[in-house]
Amino acid sequence: MDSSKILELTKEISPWLSKVRRDLHMYPELGMEEFRTQEKICEYLDEFKIPYKKMAKTGVVGEIKVKNPLKTIALRADIDALPILEKNNVSYKSKNIGVMHACGHDAHTTILLGVAKILSEKKDELRVNIRFIFQPAEETTGGAEPMIKEGVLEDVDSIFGLHVSSLIEKGTAEYRYKEMNASSDNIDIEVQGISAHGAYPGDGVDAIVITAQLITAMQSLVSRIDARDSAVLTIGKIQGGNAHNIIADSVKLTGTLRTLDPKVRELVKKKLKVLVETLPIAMGGKGILKIEKGYSSLINHDKMVDLIKKNAEKILGVENVFEKEKPNMGVEDFGYYLEKIPGAFFYLGVKNTEKKITASAHNENFDIDEESLHLGVAIQISNILSA
Repeated sequence: MDSSKILELTKEISPWLSKVRRDLHMYPELGMEEFRTQEKICEYLDEFKIPYKKMAKTGVVGEIKVKNPLKTIALRADIDALPILEKNNVSYKSKNIGVMHACGHDAHTTILLGVAKILSEKKDELRVNIRFIFQPAEETTGGAEPMIKEGVLEDVDSIFGLHVSSLIEKGTAEYRYKEMNASSDNIDIEVQGISAHGAYPGDGVDAIVITAQLITAMQSLVSRIDARDSAVLTIGKIQGGNAHNIIADSVKLTGTLRTLDPKVRELVKKKLKVLVETLPIAMGGKGILKIEKGYSSLINHDKMVDLIKKNAEKILGVENVFEKEKPNMGVEDFGYYLEKIPGAFFYLGVKNTEKKITASAHNENFDIDEESLHLGVAIQISNILSA
């Protein structure tokens, strides 16, 4: 199918796409609680006569298989929502009070169902197997990891994913080579000292003074790596002390480390460990560091980005497809898939300034221009057919 035929087919199902998306939007569910969403996905796959299985508690994996396939291509959509009270005054406003699709995962799920709907009717024309991955818990625990552990990528040759963006207008798309999103690690530090009366500091070891020095020193870790690399080390919470006249014997800090390059990630963690374990000793105290590994960085594969760029330009026009200038320091667990197999991730514009659809993601007023849905379906179909 050429791009004009693909666009024609996707435009025809635009009303259906809006209907599906609004239903999902009205009944959002948090990570690993997406039971209704899972059942709705299964209902649609049954309708399309696409075999599927449930995976990772609330995930679903469907697959169109053809005779003598050249390869197997996967598409992924995340299905979870956020703990946000929606303030939009729309007919499809969330009915689950305090939970909202404020990041567009209802749109991602709808787009993937749209691809499944169209290609299930074109099965005889396909030369590749297509695996549809409906993944839970992107916003929380990283649902990609358990999906992979349960075999979702077995025999898959490559994978594509998309995310709607409220930063760019409907009818546009953004791609990026190499690093798209950062990795994350949770940092927990305890500085131990010796308690004493505040009037007699010589009798104790002040954990707060040590912590102040440690926080200052920690900033040198990111300022003294290679200037061409990126790292962010943020302390978001400090707890210590019990009274205004007592020297604190313990201070606890929690924070986050964000990096783009896996080598830089390990370097900063190594330097942080040395700093936390040695600086407090020099001041008479003790430092304890715990690092909880978070999401991997999302690093696109160049050849797959080439395909996305080419296909998006055919669907949207060359003038409406842009290279993303800078990577995001926020996380996206699609990176786990790209550690295993070739693939790429891109952004689909859903903003419409004229319609006043401009709220950012993770905002109580977030919404999308639904006319973008069929464009997402068209690009993903093009990616499959050309992969």
